[in-house]
Amino acid sequence: MLLPIRSRVLHFIGSNQESKNNINTVMEGLKAEYGSERQFTYANFLDHLLSLKENGLIDEDTYEIDKDGQLVIDYVINEEGLNTI
Repeated sequence: MLLPIRSRVLHFIGSNQESKNNINTVMEGLKAEYGSERQFTYANFLDHLLSLKENGLIDEDTYEIDKDGQLVIDYVINEEGLNTI
């Protein structure tokens, strides 16, 4: 049984604190589990990350512009997020 995807995103970030956790790395890391789900889209993952941030469970860490000129934001889990998982 799979966890709700938003909960799994939080757990993934908490389990990978040494790595950069941006939308691309989170999606790649969860692709094997959720890749066949209809909700496995860039837009939905962006919504999950922004919601987790706004609910005080993750924080923005670093920013960069990728090779395609897109803003990439790395996230870290905070104490509240750790307590939640």
